Amino acid sequence: MFKMNLRRVCGLLLVLFVAGSLATGCYDDSELRASIDNLKSQLDQLKTLVSTLQNDDAVTGVTQNADGSYTITFKKSGSVTIRNGKDGENGTPGKDGKDGKDGSIINVVKGGETYTFYFSDGTTLVLPRYSETRVLTFEDADYKGSAEIINYWTSLIDEPEYSGPILYGTGCNWNDENNTFISGLVSPYDPASWSGGISGGGIAISNYGCNTMTDRDFGYLQQLEVINVSQEVIRKGAGANGSDNFAVVYDGGAWGTNPAALYLGDQARYVESVMVNNTSYTWHVLIYGNTYCSPLAPSDGFFKATATGYLDGTVTGTSEFFLAKNGIVYSDWRKWDLSGLGEVDKIVFSLSGSEELYGEYGFNAPTYFAIDDITVRVYPD
Repeated sequence: MFKMNLRRVCGLLLVLFVAGSLATGCYDDSELRASIDNLKSQLDQLKTLVSTLQNDDAVTGVTQNADGSYTITFKKSGSVTIRNGKDGENGTPGKDGKDGKDGSIINVVKGGETYTFYFSDGTTLVLPRYSETRVLTFEDADYKGSAEIINYWTSLIDEPEYSGPILYGTGCNWNDENNTFISGLVSPYDPASWSGGISGGGIAISNYGCNTMTDRDFGYLQQLEVINVSQEVIRKGAGANGSDNFAVVYDGGAWGTNPAALYLGDQARYVESVMVNNTSYTWHVLIYGNTYCSPLAPSDGFFKATATGYLDGTVTGTSEFFLAKNGIVYSDWRKWDLSGLGEVDKIVFSLSGSEELYGEYGFNAPTYFAIDDITVRVYPD
């Protein structure tokens, strides 16, 4: 949270309040009393504002009122109204008094993490915006979108997981509406050109799991599975923390028609972290190899995901996460810290690995991995 110079803030606001009070006439007793009462009220508002700063409070909204004042609403402390000071009147009769200084607020700017108040005397006041952490779990019970959509996330899971009507047909656009506002998609499949669908890249919803790591075939027909040896029911509990649903990222690479991307909705946000895991197909190929790909080198082989953050088309940063390292292939959910990407409106995932995973035509390992529990910092205002 932001640290404030409270003495500076108090002094600034007292100038504004007192300037407004002294602008009234001095010969009318009723006006003087009203001015004093008004000053007391404004000092109470100042006390509230100072208290919010001391209590590590944050702004949930700012409203400009018809009289030019601004009402600041805080998460913990309610609202306070800052009234603009006016120019002091010339003293009469006798020698002219010095003009009072105009302390008016001339602009308020809402930034990524703060509200900045600009005053006519060149002074600025910066207050923190309120934020809260929200999580995209892909669970139906946590869906915050349209009430008419029942079992929203489960309805997006293809049957069968390979060559089904969604991932190799209509495609899907999913959206964590009214929660994290994250969205993703798989493009419609075009059978004439064999393009699009999940084979073209994207992020698909899944609840497929497998409870054995060796006693079966693993291949592209199992592209949406995550290993979950603790469950007898293979389509329950395969997600992070034992949840049912998750998502599978597929990087289409140079042949892809759609990036494997998370989109942050109508405004940029901070993605704090995501839980990640290997799919069973990828795990099996990295361990045993297949017709197209050698097994992971036992000593220094690696397989990693890279997240690239974007804001208005410009790269904000990258982050890497090893799904296999030093010849060890992971098969459990692990937390990937994405906070270093900063404020983003899109995150694109790609996959790469050590040299034994490449061949004449490029990267030969399956370019899948699973994600769940995406944690996002959201500013409700």
